[in-house]
Amino acid sequence: MTSNVIDQVALALFASDGMKIAAPGTTIQQSWDRTPEKHALYRERALVFLKVMGEQMSGLADAEIAKRD
Repeated sequence: MTSNVIDQVALALFASDGMKIAAPGTTIQQSWDRTPEKHALYRERALVFLKVMGEQMSGLADAEIAKRD
């Protein structure tokens, strides 16, 4: 399986785009492994996703902390 959160999000985006090879018994991981030319694109998308999600989580945490003050 993938080794870090960036790779895991990249694999999830790859899967959500329906990129699985249509062959019986082929897993998402096998499809990913067979398409290394797509890895850079999906890792870039994963970085953007994680950055935006992190910013949103930080904003949410700040708002919740402000409510307690």
